[in-house]
Amino acid sequence: MCAYSVFNTFPVYPLSAKPLILLAFCRYRYHTSLFNRPAFQRMIADIEAGKIGCVITKDLSRLGRNYIEAGSYIEIFFPKHNVRYIAITDGVDSLTRQEMDITPFKNILNDMYSRDISKKVLAGITTRSRQGKFCGGTPPFGLMRDPEDKGHLIIDPETAPIIRKIYDYALDGLGCMRISKRLMEEKIPITHVKANTEFDANYYSWGGARISHILRNPFYKGAHLVFRTHQKGIRSNTYDIIPRDQWEVIEGCHEAIVTPEEWEQVQAIIDRKPPIMKGNACPFYNLFHGLVYCATCGKSMQVRYEKVGRTGKNRFTGEMREPIDKAYYICQTYNRMGCKVCSSHKIEARDLYNLVLKDIQELAAQAMKDADAFYQHLSSRMERRYLVDASQTEKERKRLEARNQEIDVMFLSLYTDNAKGILTEQRFMKLTAALEQEQESNQKRLHDLAMMQSRADAQESEVRTFIKEIRRYSAIEELDEAMLNRLISRILIGEVKKVDGQKVQKVKIVYNFVGEIPEIAA
Repeated sequence: MCAYSVFNTFPVYPLSAKPLILLAFCRYRYHTSLFNRPAFQRMIADIEAGKIGCVITKDLSRLGRNYIEAGSYIEIFFPKHNVRYIAITDGVDSLTRQEMDITPFKNILNDMYSRDISKKVLAGITTRSRQGKFCGGTPPFGLMRDPEDKGHLIIDPETAPIIRKIYDYALDGLGCMRISKRLMEEKIPITHVKANTEFDANYYSWGGARISHILRNPFYKGAHLVFRTHQKGIRSNTYDIIPRDQWEVIEGCHEAIVTPEEWEQVQAIIDRKPPIMKGNACPFYNLFHGLVYCATCGKSMQVRYEKVGRTGKNRFTGEMREPIDKAYYICQTYNRMGCKVCSSHKIEARDLYNLVLKDIQELAAQAMKDADAFYQHLSSRMERRYLVDASQTEKERKRLEARNQEIDVMFLSLYTDNAKGILTEQRFMKLTAALEQEQESNQKRLHDLAMMQSRADAQESEVRTFIKEIRRYSAIEELDEAMLNRLISRILIGEVKKVDGQKVQKVKIVYNFVGEIPEIAA
């Protein structure tokens, strides 16, 4: 038999070898609140094998701080295997039963201390996270720790271009699987660690889940995510996933790889889930998936497919019809619930294609001809437009701020006169009330001016961004998915109505950055 220290990785011979025991205390520093630590498990195995007759710890907390498990070992496991237990500083010795009566209470106190430490550590991490500090392990791919400040992230010049490429593909309308396949085709690695061979699959094994995680990660827009999960209990190894709409995100914590606007646009693209209709196989590739909505009920429009005859030929010309000529869009509410809830809002896919193509071509032509005139044209059509004269706004702001300073001086003068008895209390209250009201009104106006200027600046930036995007497509002859996702937020299809004996259908194209420009009649 030998004595065993739970801080040691080897048996202690003999019991009187105090220097050796103390050395073991100093050398072994594992999480004492956990009973699955390697040395402890080796000790338990040796006890069950009959190799150990005594266990010595510095105090009770060194055995473990979970009072239930610690008590189980002291009261049940050790006596069952005829093992003597000694806690030096607590004066516990199972052989003499000295201090054994209060041992359970000491274990409870140790457990409470451990829980308190855990709470304080978690609170510290939470506080640092809410301050925008990175407290995780490995930084997200594309970012790295600042050598001068470990809690601050900076752009990794080696991997950040890969993240930029992924977001560009997403903005072009590519799904997660298509992006992953394209990255693998381009031989873009997923890690800094070089593969053993050029053909190592794991080195280029991008997957849809990995791409989705990157596209959903707010770190890439310069923000910081406090927590993705919530631990069910201090001692629990199970976690609850926090829903994305409940994430606590701290903006502007570090340099962004993509702009916040681009990040939000990618989220909108990902959230688009085009409805899939069983038993309605259509060879037409839906370029407008996730973009076409019913103007009445707001639900997305579904693609239907018309089979014209057995040959699919145009009955007038005899020519074979293309897939787009056989497809049309219909309101999914109408399709499921009938005409009592909504109407069909039917529009031919070819008509919608030509309509959108023509509108983009016209807007691009205007932007190329005179960008400044086009800017004024867009601004005048936007309901969000705030026509603010910057010089006049600045003059009014300075006037109001100067007047508020004058009022502050007047307040001091009135207080002095009141204290000297020059003003009666009634007169003093009346004058100060009037000045407070004026100052409050001025402050409100200053706030409104600041909001107007901010909105005007934001709008100008959005309009300029749209002009830059639309000018890229000045020479287009056909639509593609990337173009539609970069330019258009949604398309609202109105109900077909008869006006003067003719069928009229209104289509609203809502563009990114600038909104609707204006209604188009089909």
